[in-house]
Amino acid sequence: MGNRGLHLGIIPDGSRRWARKNRIDNYDGTQSGETTDKIVRHIFEKHPEVTELSLWALSTENLGRSEKDKELVYTLLLKKIRDLLMYTGFNNKAIKVNVVGSAWEELPGNVRDMAREVVSKTNKNKGPILNLCIGYGGRQEILDAVMSASKWLRKNPTIAKIHESMFEKHLMIPKPLDIVIRTGGEKRLSGFMLYQIEYAELFFTDTLWPDFSVEELDMIMKELKERHRRFGK
Repeated sequence: MGNRGLHLGIIPDGSRRWARKNRIDNYDGTQSGETTDKIVRHIFEKHPEVTELSLWALSTENLGRSEKDKELVYTLLLKKIRDLLMYTGFNNKAIKVNVVGSAWEELPGNVRDMAREVVSKTNKNKGPILNLCIGYGGRQEILDAVMSASKWLRKNPTIAKIHESMFEKHLMIPKPLDIVIRTGGEKRLSGFMLYQIEYAELFFTDTLWPDFSVEELDMIMKELKERHRRFGK
């Protein structure tokens, strides 16, 4: 694992299925939000080895859902971002919050404003990093990085080709992933951080996101420590 700290990615899946399973007709996302709060705080308070956490809150494909579904997600996002601003642990630990996504212009203005506020208020923090992936898609991130890197090359005509480390600077989230956890039983990545995931350890759990516990997270982190990571060598 080295001394650079771990980059943990989480795909919190299964909230709508959890609501159907529990026969909740007008699910307002409360339980999903509470789980997100609990897990994020636990990671930063009990797992100092994690220096960067990327949480997939909304994919580019999710933007094609019904207006009702999207309104639920947007309401949750607003509440969670407000909670981040209020969370004293963020001040104590100097956590830096990034909000990343390719479909920024498709989000409601109040979500964009709140996201800008939390990014601005934590921008100078030097502690762990929390990436909120909103309107994010891994393929689009790579395409955007290719375009940005191409522009950089045109401005530097003496350079024949772009080095991998330079290309990565054009990504929204440059740091490689060490571990990805997906809840909800689906065993696929669905386009999550496709460039960064090359040597990540993958953990898929059948637990639906609202039921995901700190105990299960701790078990996964313990198993990660016991795995021998060869990085292709």
